[in-house]
Amino acid sequence: MDIIDLVTSNQKNILLFLLTVSAFLLASYVYRKGNQHVLLQPLLISVILVVGALLVFEIPYAQYIAPNKLLQWLMGPAVVSLAIPMYQNLTHIRQWLPMVLVTIVVSAALGVVVTGAISLAMGFEFSTQVAMVTKSATTPIALSINEVLKGHLALAALVVMFTGLLGAVIGPTLLNQFGFDDHRIQGVALGLTSHAIGTQKAMEISPVCGAFSALAMTLTGVFLSIFLPLVDYFLTR
Repeated sequence: MDIIDLVTSNQKNILLFLLTVSAFLLASYVYRKGNQHVLLQPLLISVILVVGALLVFEIPYAQYIAPNKLLQWLMGPAVVSLAIPMYQNLTHIRQWLPMVLVTIVVSAALGVVVTGAISLAMGFEFSTQVAMVTKSATTPIALSINEVLKGHLALAALVVMFTGLLGAVIGPTLLNQFGFDDHRIQGVALGLTSHAIGTQKAMEISPVCGAFSALAMTLTGVFLSIFLPLVDYFLTR
């Protein structure tokens, strides 16, 4: 008999919840001990640990996510809490707000058009197309958009996570190599492309970088939550 069959349903739920928490704590410890190396991002390591455990014990995603709904719900308040660094850097944000708004609108709209065109050219189903174009929204917003537009929720979560991890890992290095060393510019780039994960990395760079990343992430999410339903409405009339 499989070891996972020897525990009750409630015990399974507790173990699966503890799996998520312990994996992240272990990944955070490795990240600190590894001098915060870009390839040791806590989310990346914890995802590998969790996925490995699910594969070994043959636990389906639906069974895993059910006891972790609390952590999924907490992502909303966590995003709201990013208003604190934004308030602390309000003077800088006021000066740059018009330029940031233009950057968000142009970049996010262009990202939707390019991603949507590629998805359409590759023959993806509509639910997959929706999941792909929400890659630049932070997870709570991306999932909400996919619920409204009938997108693929699990795929959307995966795409958002992969996009965020990729941006957090290579984003700061690329920005520095191309001469974009202003922390305000770096923050906008990380928040726009890598949402919450990029914002966490921006916080490590500097408070100013973190504030602009939080601003860009928030504005991108708001823009996509308005823009994508409007696009869907006009295309399906």
